[in-house]
Amino acid sequence: MKIVIYFLSVLFYLLQSTNSQEIEEFYIGYYDLEEDKRYDLWGVHPVDIRSQTNRVDRRPRAGALLGIEDIKPFQRMAKTKFHLITKRFTKQEKIKDKIKEHIKNNNINFIVLDLPGKMLLNIAKDLSSLNIPIMNVSAKENYLRSVDCINNLFHTIPSQRMLTDSIAQYLSDKKWRKVLVLVGPLKEDVELSESFIESARQFGLKITDKRYFLLSNDPRAREENDIDFLTGSIKYDAVFVSDTDREFSYKLPYATQRPATVVGSSGLVARAWHWSYLRHGAPQLHGRFERMHNRRMNSNDWAAWIAIKSIAEAKVRFGKNNNFNFINAFINPEFILDGYKGPATSFRPWNRQLRQTIMLSTENWVTSIAPLESFVHSENNLDTIGIDKKNSKCKN
Repeated sequence: MKIVIYFLSVLFYLLQSTNSQEIEEFYIGYYDLEEDKRYDLWGVHPVDIRSQTNRVDRRPRAGALLGIEDIKPFQRMAKTKFHLITKRFTKQEKIKDKIKEHIKNNNINFIVLDLPGKMLLNIAKDLSSLNIPIMNVSAKENYLRSVDCINNLFHTIPSQRMLTDSIAQYLSDKKWRKVLVLVGPLKEDVELSESFIESARQFGLKITDKRYFLLSNDPRAREENDIDFLTGSIKYDAVFVSDTDREFSYKLPYATQRPATVVGSSGLVARAWHWSYLRHGAPQLHGRFERMHNRRMNSNDWAAWIAIKSIAEAKVRFGKNNNFNFINAFINPEFILDGYKGPATSFRPWNRQLRQTIMLSTENWVTSIAPLESFVHSENNLDTIGIDKKNSKCKN
């Protein structure tokens, strides 16, 4: 009897050992910045800034954590256990060297970056030689998808051009074709306004004037800080406001001298995600996020969530293929993802941008979804928003 028990014990051990060898340990490195001005209460209402109850962490790492929970059912199919290892750096550190050191020491298989555009570009270029897939979940700059493309850098957050194209489609569809553009003092404000002007040109809108505003109460600068002066003496159907800080644009809706729709940084805003969307399983996704983090899901959260989901989906669908790698898997025409917001998402082969619908919403409700039905594309209607292949300078 003892001999039988002994052999059964050995057999059980061998089976356990075999099973453990079949499970791959997969490590995802998530890197962000301590002093990231994009999260210094940008876009937060002035009352919320003063309120201690609203001082919550709004970084997309929360979306990545939900993604790890949501892909647990994939682990058995992929024979892979996914781990998220997060690391936050300061500007004083040599971030490139620190990330390389962290990748080496932790056997990182995949990289997720939540960094400002220029910093992300420099680090991605430096890491390109490692041939590890990199996912951008927060930098919207157009140049990352048009001029400075990197073969292993993918983007789940929509580009500025996708967002401004969505607004331009909506205005064109409503036949509100005369647009006044108001631009803030920041470099980011100028870049966003330039993106919208390109979108307006593509969708047949007319820019009636472009005016600059200042955040100032100086009476000598009334033409730059007074809404009546800024929106007077010109005809327009809509006002596009480019205000990254959103300190000025808050007071613009219903305050223009002419009755007009306000779009851009306030009024009707283009977003990757909004908590009020009620279709395609969105309430269920948002509910899981809110229960985990006790706040509402935002666009960057969604981008980080689907970045993690894409890793598991690719491993399940193509992991058994010979010479599997994520770069080829992501741009495979058969690779699609359910983003819980309508048509299936997929990566554009030419610039690694995730195709996706865009939610056009007020603060409290999704008004419309872009691309609108009246805009069609010869291959994929989602390519009516963003930089199309024929206009891209990427050589991927």
